Amino acid sequence: MSQQSASQIGVALRVIHELTEMNRGPFSEPPFSPGVRLADHSYEATRDRSRKAAALLEKLQTVDDSIFPDELALTLRLARFDLKWKAREADWYWHVFSPVRVYAMFAATSYCGGAALNRLGNSLAAFAFERESDRDRYLGHVSDTARLIDQFAERTVGQGERKIVMPRQQLENAGPLLDSILRMFQRRLPVDESRLGRFSSSAFARETASRVNDEIAPAIARFKALLLDADYRNNAPETVGLSQYPGGAEIYAELVQFCTTMEITAAEVHERGLERMKSVRHGMARARDAAGFQGTDKEYLSALNTDPAWRAETAAEIEAAFRRYMDRMKPRLAEFFDFQSPTPCAVSPLPAVLEPSMTFGYYDMPRKSKARGEYFYNTANMTSNNIINVAALNYHELEPGHHLHFSNQLTNETVHPLHNFAFYNAFNEGWAEYAAALAGEAHMYAEPGEMFGRLVMEAFLTSRLVVDTGMNIFGWSLEKARDYMRENSFLSENEICSESLRYSCDTPAQALAYKLGDAEIMRLREKMHEELGERFDIRDFHRAMLHPGGMPLSDLEWHVGRTMRKNAGRTK
Repeated sequence: MSQQSASQIGVALRVIHELTEMNRGPFSEPPFSPGVRLADHSYEATRDRSRKAAALLEKLQTVDDSIFPDELALTLRLARFDLKWKAREADWYWHVFSPVRVYAMFAATSYCGGAALNRLGNSLAAFAFERESDRDRYLGHVSDTARLIDQFAERTVGQGERKIVMPRQQLENAGPLLDSILRMFQRRLPVDESRLGRFSSSAFARETASRVNDEIAPAIARFKALLLDADYRNNAPETVGLSQYPGGAEIYAELVQFCTTMEITAAEVHERGLERMKSVRHGMARARDAAGFQGTDKEYLSALNTDPAWRAETAAEIEAAFRRYMDRMKPRLAEFFDFQSPTPCAVSPLPAVLEPSMTFGYYDMPRKSKARGEYFYNTANMTSNNIINVAALNYHELEPGHHLHFSNQLTNETVHPLHNFAFYNAFNEGWAEYAAALAGEAHMYAEPGEMFGRLVMEAFLTSRLVVDTGMNIFGWSLEKARDYMRENSFLSENEICSESLRYSCDTPAQALAYKLGDAEIMRLREKMHEELGERFDIRDFHRAMLHPGGMPLSDLEWHVGRTMRKNAGRTK
């Protein structure tokens, strides 16, 4: 090895190590190891992180990937992608910031501040007191929580100074959300003496409750007062979307590329959504015909909605439906995968604090403090609507979707830790949607209602391509977006209202990842099948997808090409 190559390898390994440490923290894994404080989300701290990322990226410009083995070259590709966008965070800060791995416009919204603070509450409630000094660490985390809320409020003030004010319809939800978060903290953060074990202390238990009431409650009150201030409310626009704010259109264009990990424009995404919706609606017509139903899609959905076979009245009945579909898929997994999930999975009700503004729920991956992956479902929505989509939801969220992916990624000891903590929305959600389609290939949607439910989910996710771009770049009003969703998404009115606010006021471009990601994964599978012919084994393709963990779609084709080259000489 030449001295120059050795020097480049040294640079690459140092940069990868520093990036890995940047990615660790209180919102990743482990959430609260000794000495870890909650992340600083001030502008100053964000600017410092961006400068560090830019400096690390500059170092990688001198590195020639061709001198590295494929595995390390892939890690370098991930590092470059991550650092490119981390270097942009300070420039984006007043438009979007990222307390929980997605970029969101305003802090008092469900998928950004709400999800971050709810996860924080869960982590504090599970905090293990293993040594006496853990009591001081816990109190520090409680105080840090108040500091984090104040930083959210300070950013809101700074946004207002830059004429970036929360739209009026979202603003109406912000106060009740903050009230719910406070109730959650008051319920979960005070520590009962029984949790302390041999470090039991009545004084400490009183102090935890005192800090919640004396520090967190006032911080939330300050934030809420800011949002209720007459001047702030008077400046709240009736219109929605990122492009209405100074510089917003340019940042949305970047977010499209970040969230999809593809070189694609908002206009191209919009057109793909319109074309894909035509295909989905044709599929729904075929499903109706297969069921022998004479009527429209909405009439068939209405018939299913009133059928007791497709209703759940309780959380227990919802969970029984999920278990039924888990059990149906389990004996077929080995046909498609030569590996399995190393951790169990389960479903549980969504915390009440998030029910009003989170349509379906979310998957929470396993970690050291939580041994199983878990999908949190919206009980209120699922008991008030039909459950024809539970099969598709199950295969998206659990196995072979998110859970199979993340449980393997987090526990894979053969890859660099940068891969263990990798998070690429287009891959993550693209894989989960591909998994739901794969379940169809395995005939998991055995009844016409289940197949129609899968297509209803397809229509809903496809509608996002149209309305997210419509509201954020093409000037669509909320009502225009909602009319499109009423015609094509088959959601309830409450769901349409919460989802349209999510795309236009909370996490712009995030929802584009699902249907672009699954299309790219399927395209690459077909390409690999065509190249290898009889040597193609779908289990090899799935191992290539999941073994290294998530990656940008822009690097996925390179990785699949490497896999094809390795398999090209193999006999079937």
